Amino acid sequence: MGKKIACVVLSFALLFSLSGCWSYHGLNEITIVAAVGIDLDPATQEYLLSCEVIDLTATEQGEGTKAKLVESRGKTVMDAVRNAKKRLLNNLYWGNNEILVVGSEVAKSGKLDNVLVWFLSDEECRETVGVIVSEEKTAKDILTLYGLDNSVIAYEIKKILDDDQSTVGTIQSVQLYRAFSTLKSEGHSLTLPVFRNVENDEQTVVEADGEAVFKGNKMVGRLPPEESRYYLFAVDGLHGGILTVSSTEQNNPDISLEISKSTTKASYSYSGGKLKVTLQIETEAFVDESEADTDLLDEKTIGKIEQKAQEMIKEKTEDVIRKVQKEYNSDIFGFGEMIYKKDLTLWKQLKPQWDKIFPTIQVEVQSQVKIVNTAFLKHS
Repeated sequence: MGKKIACVVLSFALLFSLSGCWSYHGLNEITIVAAVGIDLDPATQEYLLSCEVIDLTATEQGEGTKAKLVESRGKTVMDAVRNAKKRLLNNLYWGNNEILVVGSEVAKSGKLDNVLVWFLSDEECRETVGVIVSEEKTAKDILTLYGLDNSVIAYEIKKILDDDQSTVGTIQSVQLYRAFSTLKSEGHSLTLPVFRNVENDEQTVVEADGEAVFKGNKMVGRLPPEESRYYLFAVDGLHGGILTVSSTEQNNPDISLEISKSTTKASYSYSGGKLKVTLQIETEAFVDESEADTDLLDEKTIGKIEQKAQEMIKEKTEDVIRKVQKEYNSDIFGFGEMIYKKDLTLWKQLKPQWDKIFPTIQVEVQSQVKIVNTAFLKHS
């Protein structure tokens, strides 16, 4: 990641050395933002801004990549950004911002769209910024840490967001433009990945910790990592990860399946005033870990493992859907959006009562698992 910072610095140097426009700014005239946290002061309702910025002085002196925190407050996001200039010689530069951390107070306040709009409208800020929610008391608490692999926490979080869906399978990366689009969409509620602080070898680091569930602009709950995995199954958002299946033999340890591919197709039917949704989940996986005496070349053994995996995916996905229906009444699965896109007339009929209809939807999950590689060489 140090190479990434060096490239950023070099790019700016080349850009500004070649540019002759009136709006020229040198590296010594800007403060590069890597991540930003937005909190809300409960007493004053002011926005609290925390910016992780790259310390170019340390980089130039060969001390490695370092970051520091710049804080400010204001009645609006723009006000807070401008007030940061009171503490800085240079202007904040948003073109390299990677992460927007939403504090829990902001997430629960119903002001999320106000925050997203400012960053979308700023000419420097990219629409592809990753948006996350802090599980800690504030967004600032996330940005004050160092990463395990990088001293700039923004790049640590960005790497986790980029990799999780294909390696761990517990969160879904959501970019700025998509978060705002989902907030304004018909029949689809927003989820955002949650991050928290954990202890690791006497050091506090960040960790992905499931999904925040929104209803409109307000966060109404969250799904822990294990439930988030089955939420991702439901919305066709899972591209990898591990499934732990109970052994086919009594007293044997569990079997680990590594997901290589998973697709979910959703359909619905509406009859007699009742709505039913069917999810067809097709998953390919290989056996990654099992007992040495498990015969992975035996078709019956493989068939039993596939059957157990299918039953588990069906059961746990339906459990998560029922939980969201009952506890949060928030259509994070996009069932309403599916109807909106396929039958606008029906959606117009259902939309006024959607809050009453959504919890009553019968959802059937059909799961098919195929083991495509038993990795038997690992056990030979």
